[in-house]
Amino acid sequence: MFTVIETATIDHPVDEVFAFVSDGANRPLWDPSVISEELLSPPPIGVGSRLRSRMTAVGREVEFEFRVTDFEAPRRMRITSVSGPLPTTVTFDLTPDGERTRLAARIDGEPAGMMRFVEPMIEQGVRSNLSAGVARIQALLEARTARG
Repeated sequence: MFTVIETATIDHPVDEVFAFVSDGANRPLWDPSVISEELLSPPPIGVGSRLRSRMTAVGREVEFEFRVTDFEAPRRMRITSVSGPLPTTVTFDLTPDGERTRLAARIDGEPAGMMRFVEPMIEQGVRSNLSAGVARIQALLEARTARG
């Protein structure tokens, strides 16, 4: 099992950062591995909602289905895979800091079977991807602030 955590302080209010990261339609904008993400259950999103993510991993397309297991707007969202090639949990914790937001993004993965032998490579790929994703969230939201 591995855990990867990336953090950023974003010059944007917590409710707006939460709205952005909790909307699956935005995920392809900031997560370089995601092709698409769609809500499978009726809106609004909350505990029990289901999401389908189409992603690229190791040069091939894979699909995950996630279930929202924790949703406390605008502070926390956690999704856990219910299908896909790698049991995964993704958690966003947000803390207001005046008009800024401290974002902590965490991915827990549990490679099984033959994937255990390449766990260090999987973890490094997840770390690189999450680092780029959190930086992209920050850049996208702060660009909105700069434009007014």
